[in-house]
Amino acid sequence: MGGTLISVRAHQAMIQAVTRAATRVGTPRALLVDSARFGPLVRGVLARSLGRRRWSLATGTSCVALIVAFATNVAGFARTYERARAADSRFVVGSDLRITPGADGARPLRSGYGASLMVAGVSAVSPVVSEPENSVLIGPYDQDRTDLAAIDPASFALVAGGSDPQVLDAANAAGVAALRADRGGLLVRSPLADDLSIETGDRVEVLLARGTPQQTLRRFTVVGLFETFPGFPRGIDLVGDISVYESATGLTRTDFFLARASDATRAGLARAVGGLRSGPGRHDPLRIATTASTLDRDRSSLTALDVRGLVELDTVAAMAMASASMAIVVFGVQLQRRKEYLTLGAHGVSSGRILVLVLGEALVVALSGLGIGIVVGTGMARVFVRVLRPLFVLDPPTGAATGRLVQMGAVLLASTLAWALSAMVALHRLAPTAVLREP
Repeated sequence: MGGTLISVRAHQAMIQAVTRAATRVGTPRALLVDSARFGPLVRGVLARSLGRRRWSLATGTSCVALIVAFATNVAGFARTYERARAADSRFVVGSDLRITPGADGARPLRSGYGASLMVAGVSAVSPVVSEPENSVLIGPYDQDRTDLAAIDPASFALVAGGSDPQVLDAANAAGVAALRADRGGLLVRSPLADDLSIETGDRVEVLLARGTPQQTLRRFTVVGLFETFPGFPRGIDLVGDISVYESATGLTRTDFFLARASDATRAGLARAVGGLRSGPGRHDPLRIATTASTLDRDRSSLTALDVRGLVELDTVAAMAMASASMAIVVFGVQLQRRKEYLTLGAHGVSSGRILVLVLGEALVVALSGLGIGIVVGTGMARVFVRVLRPLFVLDPPTGAATGRLVQMGAVLLASTLAWALSAMVALHRLAPTAVLREP
């Protein structure tokens, strides 16, 4: 409300300045008579009307701006919320699909098994080895037990990046590219690197396959640092090349596969899952998680309402309130100026020009309220997103619901024109003599 009122006050000051300028420009002093100062009929009447009724118009502008700001705030926040939840879901899964051996005791799936998962609807597959506390990182002064993930950098960049660059951000993409360039490289989580005094370019030792008969010590070069890594929402400490891990330990078991769908929509994911279950899933039990199923699990919580439905209701309500506000403005102006309009008509001013006067004042209110509301509502949406930042894994970028704003603007302008025409119809039905006799 504060932002709206300040904006409306500034807008009224601007109208006052423009009105004063419009009544004083373009006429030489010798010809500065009343008719010359007034200018063209429609412009002169409209300019003076706006100047005399600034506060009445400010009231209507404030109402429209508050309604538009509310709708803009809700629509902008909802769009950001939906995009952030989708990005979080993709980050948690690691890609469009995560495929895990579905039963204990099932035959080990090797990294080469990924070729069997290339069914209809799946465009890329990447194997991943990951176990909790499966390694020990030995720094120059200290060591610590760590969680290591071994990936294939080339295919991981395809499946994790996908169509959402926010999931595999620039820092992680650079780290994966460094692993691809140096098979003996290692990515280290930044807080762990700080604890063990490790920097990029250092040579470190890592005990691989810790706690198994195949555990072995191997030297790596730290080629990058990271904060979070896609596919590991609970965190991972080290990321290395899967081929180096397998050759060093002799272990070929893959813990899960990440897969990218050809079509990331809900229907496309369903087709990919169906192809996996009817293909390799007939012989090997597989547990398949998708971004859609992860999102569905989120929606079972109290913090995950159907915001799209709420936005639809709020948008319809806001459009109705904005239209009602414009009706009050148009007919309020008509009640104040009935004598003026009838007097103008009696002096030969056409109905079309009177309609332009009515519509001009209404459009000033509608356009001003729309512009102020969009600015204020967008600012409030950014505040709301920042307040709810802890709900998301990734930093949610504020998105503007451009389509809804265009829709609201079109409805507001169409209703303004409709109410102006209705006012003209009501004005024609008035008896001029009855109105002119009013005190």
